[in-house]
Amino acid sequence: MVFKVASGAPDRAAYRSELPGGAPQATNVVHRVGALLAELAQATTPLSLTELTGRTGLPKTTVHRLLASMCDAGLARRGAAGYLLGLAAPRAGTPAPARPSLTLPRRWYLPHLVELYERTHQMVGLCVLVGDDVAFVERIYGHDRLDDGGEDTDRLPAGKTAAGRVLLAFAQAERPCGVGRAVAVAGWERCLADIRRRRIAVHTDAWGAGVFRAAAPVSDRAGRVVAAVEIGGGGCPGVGVTTLVEQVRRTAHALTAAARCLN
Repeated sequence: MVFKVASGAPDRAAYRSELPGGAPQATNVVHRVGALLAELAQATTPLSLTELTGRTGLPKTTVHRLLASMCDAGLARRGAAGYLLGLAAPRAGTPAPARPSLTLPRRWYLPHLVELYERTHQMVGLCVLVGDDVAFVERIYGHDRLDDGGEDTDRLPAGKTAAGRVLLAFAQAERPCGVGRAVAVAGWERCLADIRRRRIAVHTDAWGAGVFRAAAPVSDRAGRVVAAVEIGGGGCPGVGVTTLVEQVRRTAHALTAAARCLN
């Protein structure tokens, strides 16, 4: 089921007004979820359980139960400061972008990712850019991986990952006018320029869990950056950050060479 998120205070009020006591239970659930989605869609900062209860007028236990289900479905996500609109929830007036296909066949890139994992035993992935989000084409990790807060989702805000920063950096180089909301962040231009120069992004504590991430770009035959290899985790005993950066850079070079062999 897809919920269309409306915007504006009148719409939120309409959601709250359409909660008749005699309506079927399923209808009530839809309206209540709609009310929560409307509030999350308008929020610029995380909302606490108490704030959502006050804004929607729903019982606190009901809000807590619905939010848990919404988080499971990707319609909402919970952070340290409260709840935010989930990555699976469509934004008002913006159709959900289609996930692009990677032209490099899986049999060409998967062995390189497996080799990177075997050398480091850290979580590794291959990512592409979808709007302002980064989508994971492939991810490999072991049983003891550090929980980075991504909850195994296939898409994350690009600015929260090293791969996303690499892809945004080169997307901005091709489109100087900007790549969406990420460009508005203070100091972002300088950060992206440095990533383009070094062709590597290092990002620490991305989700407040002590996570280290590094990523390097993968180019096609035309020299366009089409993907990024990322490595992330809590560190590997006996393996320093410099070594992990060089390993991910080496894998990205191997994938670029493979991509340029394709017709």
